[in-house]
Amino acid sequence: MKRVLAIDVLRGYDMLWITGGAGVVIALAKALPSPVTDFLAVQMTHVDWIGFHHHDLIFPLFLFLAGASWPFSLASRRARGLPRWRITLDILRRFATLFVLGAVLFGLLSFDFAHVRFNSILGRIGFGWAVAALGTLYFGKKGSWIFAAACFLGYWAAAQFLPFVFSPGHNPWGDGNFLLTFDKWLGGRVPDKYGPEGFFQMFGCISSAYLGVFARQVLEREDVSGNRKTANLFIWSAAAFAGAGLVYLTGCPCIKSIWSPTYILLTGGISFAMLGALYWIVDVRGWTRWCFFFKVIGMNAITIYLLQWAWSFPTFGRKVFGGVAGLLPEVWGFLLMEVSFVLLRWLVLFFLYRHKIFLRV
Repeated sequence: MKRVLAIDVLRGYDMLWITGGAGVVIALAKALPSPVTDFLAVQMTHVDWIGFHHHDLIFPLFLFLAGASWPFSLASRRARGLPRWRITLDILRRFATLFVLGAVLFGLLSFDFAHVRFNSILGRIGFGWAVAALGTLYFGKKGSWIFAAACFLGYWAAAQFLPFVFSPGHNPWGDGNFLLTFDKWLGGRVPDKYGPEGFFQMFGCISSAYLGVFARQVLEREDVSGNRKTANLFIWSAAAFAGAGLVYLTGCPCIKSIWSPTYILLTGGISFAMLGALYWIVDVRGWTRWCFFFKVIGMNAITIYLLQWAWSFPTFGRKVFGGVAGLLPEVWGFLLMEVSFVLLRWLVLFFLYRHKIFLRV
């Protein structure tokens, strides 16, 4: 199965914003204040509760792309003759690796278990991807559609209706919502405002990953043209947007902080549309020269995510560019430093790319 460049490019675009890109936009708004730059700077932040900003897309888009990469990996394993039990072990191993890595990043080895966050970003990515991957492996294409629909509808129904059973009188999507209440029952902390949310919301991640699986099923078809595949991705996008509208009409708003069902479908619709546009540009039309910057990031996304915890790029950037930045007006010096942080990260990834070093978990 041919590698889809659009997936790598879109993953690179997604990772750019959490590896310094958002800081560049915010610094640019300070250096060149205007209604446009101010609007873009706001998009680099999370919405407090109900609503949606560009920055709220990052996490579900990564899950979407993880799901979109799975059919390619599955086909590769089957081509090598691996039995289903061995592929299952590979899926569970990857989930365990991501879960442990996430826990380590949030304090596992400090042995302060009262404050260790096991429901990390990597852990949630691993869980959502693993369930979608296992569903695809065991249920097949049509069975996966049914399983994914059941997961989503079950998640929506539990969040929408259980509050009336366990928390009568509370708004199912307010402060007394079942998702937060569920975490309290587990004895854990109330989820952070913007961090890896709660344990129950992990089941919402399955839907985001499954949408990516469905996108890849569109792309792997060999009996249709690239233009038709692009159109099919936009049809999926429209369907996801329509679904988001229907769920919204049930009283479920778009809330990133608790991964509401409307949020899942809204971000899924955006992800389908972005992948469709990029697929047509770089894989169908072959216009690829412009996307090398994003490709380098996208092919080593996990590497740069982990490397940020091990290496202080801002400290290094100040040592390299701090002198020049000090000669500039403050706002322009701030912008230069933010750009330098992105540049240094990219150069590390470019070095790894040139030497064909890619971290796989």
